[in-house]
Amino acid sequence: MTRGRAAEAAAATALLLVVALQVHTLDDSDTWWHLASGRLIAAERAVARADPFSFTAPGAPWINRQWLFDLAAYGTWRAGGPAGPILLAAALFTAAFATLYALARRRLPAWGAAALVVLAAQAAVERFTVRPEAATFLLLATYLLVLDRASLGLRALVALVVLQVVWANLHALSVLGLVVLGAELVSAAAARWLPLPPGWRHASRRDGRAVARLAAATAGAIAAEAATPFGLAGALFPLRLLGVLRGAEVTSAPIIEHRAPALAELSPPVALGLVALLALAALAALVSWRRWRIAHLLIAAAFTALALLARRNVALIGPGVLPLVASGLAPVAAAADRHLARRPRAGAALGAVLALGFALATVLVVSGDYYRASRLTRTFGLGVSGLLFPAGAVDFLDAAAPSARLFNDDVLGGYLLWRDYPRRRVFIDGRFQVYPGAVYAEYQKVLDEPRAFAPLAARYGRLELARAIASIPGWRIAYLDGGAIVLLADHRASELPAGVIGPPLARPAARTEEALAYYQRGRALLFLFGRQTSPLARADFEAALRVLPGLHEARVGLGMTSD
Repeated sequence: MTRGRAAEAAAATALLLVVALQVHTLDDSDTWWHLASGRLIAAERAVARADPFSFTAPGAPWINRQWLFDLAAYGTWRAGGPAGPILLAAALFTAAFATLYALARRRLPAWGAAALVVLAAQAAVERFTVRPEAATFLLLATYLLVLDRASLGLRALVALVVLQVVWANLHALSVLGLVVLGAELVSAAAARWLPLPPGWRHASRRDGRAVARLAAATAGAIAAEAATPFGLAGALFPLRLLGVLRGAEVTSAPIIEHRAPALAELSPPVALGLVALLALAALAALVSWRRWRIAHLLIAAAFTALALLARRNVALIGPGVLPLVASGLAPVAAAADRHLARRPRAGAALGAVLALGFALATVLVVSGDYYRASRLTRTFGLGVSGLLFPAGAVDFLDAAAPSARLFNDDVLGGYLLWRDYPRRRVFIDGRFQVYPGAVYAEYQKVLDEPRAFAPLAARYGRLELARAIASIPGWRIAYLDGGAIVLLADHRASELPAGVIGPPLARPAARTEEALAYYQRGRALLFLFGRQTSPLARADFEAALRVLPGLHEARVGLGMTSD
């Protein structure tokens, strides 16, 4: 294999790895309320401005800046079932990273651009879900690619303003487009009118016409933020989200993805990607300090601050620092590439090693070993996670208590909306900004102290799905399987009547899910009903080990049931 072919193989397998990371079962609870929202928009031909979905906050203001994504996701579901929205998000993310590769390739050799894109993908792996962030990644990468040009034509900037209107209706993080445009404007204006070092001025310089066009485009993009069904309130909504991430609302503290990222808590690939990209950005800034492009520094600084603010933002570190890393390390990479050109075998070996590594990682993703090592509950495929979204429990509720009000957690809320709305409304779901602070505070109080559940139940009616509540008088366990427990208001004791135990999962998506479902059902039996259920629990643990012999948790459970 020649050096050029090996580099091309590295680039191709890098993008193949990105594609593989997108193809996994639906496993994000917010996907369901996005689908329910899209279905409602399609049915009513209007975007709701007040909450239609809950019985705890009916009519509360709802600024749904991602309504256009919701509608598109629902359209793909109608066309292809669960595979539809999965492939929609996959196409958006894949196009985004292909665009980032094209941006890096302007300054780096193919092997360097491929390695940089893989690092960016690793940092983002926790956010590869069916959410509107998929559209944000693509549009952000597009902005970075367009604004990286040496000359900026009027058509390109007009196109960005038009894209900003679309982006504003796809996701509240469309404000990132303003960050990128604003950084480019500040960079060009500073190079023209401030006494900068010659290298900085040369790297950031644009002519007066380009500065004027950038100013007009930035102003147009700011105005585009209000071009949604929510007007000025919608344009200001991202400021509220920033406040939530900084702890300004009661919903902030308990949500893991809102906390500052701690390396020990991150998935290992995400931690690796974050540290590596920050290190490369620091190195690039250091070796290129005589020729800094101000826009690259501003964008890298802004996105690094966002990434370190909250775990959910870590995925943005890749796009944020990529322009700085590619431009700053370009001379070093070019020198290395020239060195490899004089040693064709070494160059071919480097490309081949990278290609082989990326291909092996792709195999691990498909087999599921990558996700197990990454501590992610994720399965390669195009279905729905039966472990996270218990279809059997909802089927039971629909049959046994079709009109009952439910006390559900936020993870199950979106799935219930998708399955049962408008027949049933939820206590809470992932749209936390819709719910008044008092409602969310009561919800969190029950999670922290189950004894607080009784007065809450008295206020809202019959509720379900809180395992710790099984010990409260007046409630009984009516159903359990590998993914859920249902409790109904009933003064009979929580014994083990016939019919309580459902199948481990209604629709397991993979062998791993099936094994975990058996294990979780056995563990729940022991926890809720004690030693009397040891034979049943033991059968579940043994079934889990037949499906997945290496499941350590099932072996531990089996030991608990032995005499």
